[in-house]
Amino acid sequence: MSLFGSPPINEASGAASSSLFDDRPTPVAATSQSSLFADQSQDAASSPWGLPTTKKPSWNDLVKTLLPPSDVPDSYIDTYDSLIETDGLSGGVSLTGVRKALEASGLSPEIQAKVLNVVIPEGVDDAKTIGQGIGRGQFSVLLALIGLAQENEDITLDGVDERRQSLPIPSLKLSPSEQPGPNIEQSQGMVNSQTSKNTEDTNTTDSTSVRPQARRNDSLEFPESDPWSSPALHRGHNHPEQNNPTPRANGISDGKTLGPGRDPRARNKHDSRSGSSADHTTSLNQPSRRSHVSHDDSEGWNHYEAPSTDAFSNQPGSALGNEGLGRSGSTSGGPDLSSGATRPANVRGTGSGVEEAVTITLLPDKEGVFMFQHRNYQVSSVRRNSKVVRRFSDFVWLLDCLHKRYPFRQLPLLPPKRVAVNGTHILSDVSFLEKRRRGLARFSNALVRHPVLSQEQLVVMFLTVPTELAVWRKQAAISVQEEFTGKSLPPTLEESLPPNLSDTFDLVRAGVRRSVEIHVNLCSLLDRLIRRNEGLAADYLRLSLALQSLAETSESTYAVDTSEVPLLNAGLQASARHLSLSQSLLEDESQAWDGGVLEDLKRQRDALVSVRDMFDRRDRLAKNNIPALERRIETNTTKLANLRSRPEGTVKPGEIEKVEEAIVKDKQSIVAQHARGVFIKECLQDELHFFRTSQYHISRLHQDWSQERVKFAELQSDNWKALSEELEAMPLGE
Repeated sequence: MSLFGSPPINEASGAASSSLFDDRPTPVAATSQSSLFADQSQDAASSPWGLPTTKKPSWNDLVKTLLPPSDVPDSYIDTYDSLIETDGLSGGVSLTGVRKALEASGLSPEIQAKVLNVVIPEGVDDAKTIGQGIGRGQFSVLLALIGLAQENEDITLDGVDERRQSLPIPSLKLSPSEQPGPNIEQSQGMVNSQTSKNTEDTNTTDSTSVRPQARRNDSLEFPESDPWSSPALHRGHNHPEQNNPTPRANGISDGKTLGPGRDPRARNKHDSRSGSSADHTTSLNQPSRRSHVSHDDSEGWNHYEAPSTDAFSNQPGSALGNEGLGRSGSTSGGPDLSSGATRPANVRGTGSGVEEAVTITLLPDKEGVFMFQHRNYQVSSVRRNSKVVRRFSDFVWLLDCLHKRYPFRQLPLLPPKRVAVNGTHILSDVSFLEKRRRGLARFSNALVRHPVLSQEQLVVMFLTVPTELAVWRKQAAISVQEEFTGKSLPPTLEESLPPNLSDTFDLVRAGVRRSVEIHVNLCSLLDRLIRRNEGLAADYLRLSLALQSLAETSESTYAVDTSEVPLLNAGLQASARHLSLSQSLLEDESQAWDGGVLEDLKRQRDALVSVRDMFDRRDRLAKNNIPALERRIETNTTKLANLRSRPEGTVKPGEIEKVEEAIVKDKQSIVAQHARGVFIKECLQDELHFFRTSQYHISRLHQDWSQERVKFAELQSDNWKALSEELEAMPLGE
C-alpha cells in the first residue's frame, strides 16, 4: 500500500478514460469558491454531526515538503541554482527549466511524462502548481525521480521516501550555461594560464567565485528596437521602434539578495524563500513575476480604514519640526529639505518627462524572535539616490499620517497585511508576499507621482532616511495637522470656482464607483486568463512528450512495412519540438501579462478606489457647524443687548466682556470653517484634474498590450508555419 497514494486525477479525466467515444455526461466536481487556492480535498466534507474535519494535505503540498533542502545532496541544490539563473520565476524554476532537466536526463519521453505527472499531476490546476515556478522542494523530488528512473526503480513518492537517506544522483547533460559549477570561460582560463604560480592562484580564485547571474531585459524597458529579443524568424516583421520606453515601477530583487536561487546551505535547514523573482533569461526575455493567489479584492485591496490614533503632536507649520529634520538630515546624507523637497516629474504621458520609479524589494530573512518576526523591504529610488529598509508597519504609519494631513487628497492604497483563507491567515505564502510587494510598489510610486504628496517632507524622509523609521520617529518632531489649518482665504478664490462644481463632483463620483466595479472584474478576468495560459503551456509540454513516445513505438506498430516509418517519425519529432517551443511562448506570454498589463490594470484600479475613498472621506470630514454657530451668535447678540440695557451695577463684572468674546470666537470659527470649505472644494477640483491624466495611462496600457499580443501572435504563427513546412515530407500514401 502506497504511503502517499497516487497522483490525483479529476473526475472528468477519469470518465473520459472509461468511455471510448467520450459520449457519456461528465460530472462536474464541486469546488469551494471560498478557497483562495482551490486545492481542498473533496473528501474533507463537513461532518454530518457538525464536527470540524481535518483538511487533507494536497498532492502539491506533499511534493513540496517531502524533501527539505537540508536533506538533499549538494548536486540537487547546484542544479536548481543553475536553472534558476536561466529559467527562474519568482517562486522557482519555470516549466521551461523543468523541460530542460527532463530532456537532459536521457530518459525516454514516456518515462519523462511519468516523472512530470508525479511532480505536476495531470488533471489538477496547473497554474496553481507552476504559476510562480517549481520550488526547491518540488524540484528536488523531480531530480530524485529522475535518478530513480535512471536506476530502473519505481517512479513514485514512496520510492523517494525510502531513499531519503541515500538519494540517487541523476545524470543530467545540461548545456554549458546550465551546468552547475564554475563558469566555462573561467575554467578555460584556468587551463590556459598555468605559466606562473601567481596566475594560477588568481585563476583558481576566480573559478571558485560566485557565478554571475544572467541579466535579462524586461519587456518595454530598454531603448532597443526589439525589446522581446525575438528570434531570427521574427525579425522580418518590421515593427515600429519604440523610442521612449519607460522603466517599470515594480522591482525584483536579484538572485544574490533574495529569491529561490539563493543557496539554502547558507541559512537554516528550512527553506525560507521569499516572493521576489530571480533574474533569468527566456526565449522572449519577458518579465517573470508571477503571483497567482486570487482573493476577494473587495475586502483587502479596495479600501483602507485609517486607525484613529492621536499620538502625534499638533504643531503648526510643516509636518516635520526643524529639530527633527536637522538631526535626521545630518545623519542620513539625504537631500537638504530646509528649502523644500524637489518636485519630481509629472505623470508619464503629460509631456513632463519620465516619471520617478520607486523599487520595492522583499529582503530574504525575517527579523524578530519567534512569534514577533516581521519581513523587511528595501525601498530604492534612483532619482533620489537612496536605498532604505522599511517594514510593512512603516508603510501603515505613513499612510495614517497622510490621512490626517491630507484627507481630501487622492491617497494611494496599501495592500492587506494578511489574507484569511477559510479562517486561517496567510502571512508567509510566496505568492501572497509577492502580491503584497507589488502592492507596496504601486503605493510608493503613486506617492512620488502625486504633485503634492511627492513634496510632503514625511514622504521624502520616508524614502531617504537610512535609519530605522521607529528610531527616527522618536527623534523627529512630527505634526500631522490638516493642510488647510492656519491658511487665509484669498479674496478671489471662492469666485474663481465654477458654480456647478458640486454637480460635477456628484457626476464624477457616480462614474468612479461604477468604474471601480468594472476594473475589479477586469483584474479578476485577466488573472484567470493568465492561469489558463499557464495550464495550456503545461498541457503542450505533456503533448510534446506524448508525441515523442509515439515516435518510439512507430517502428514496432508498423513492422509489416517500415520503409516510410523514418519519415513518419521525423514528422512526429518535429511536431513535438514545435509544441515545446509553443509551450515556451505561452509561458513567456503569461509572465508578460502578469508583470505588465495586469499590474497596469491594478494601478488604474487603485487610482479609482483612491478617488472613491476621497469622496467618502469628504462626506465624513468636510462637515461644519456654521448654522449652529449662527444661531448661537444670534442668541448671544440678544443676550448682550439685554445686558447693556440693564442699569449699572445690576450686571456682574466681566459678564458683558465674556459674551462679546464668545461672539467674536464664533464669528472667527465661521470664517475659518467657511474658508476650509472653499479650500476643500478647490482641493477636490485639483485632485480631479490630476486624476484626469490617468486616462493616458489607460491608453498606453492598451497600446502596449496590443503590441505585445502582436509580437507573441507572430511568434506563434511563425512557429506553426515552420512546422507546416517540416511536415510536408510526411508520408501520405499517394
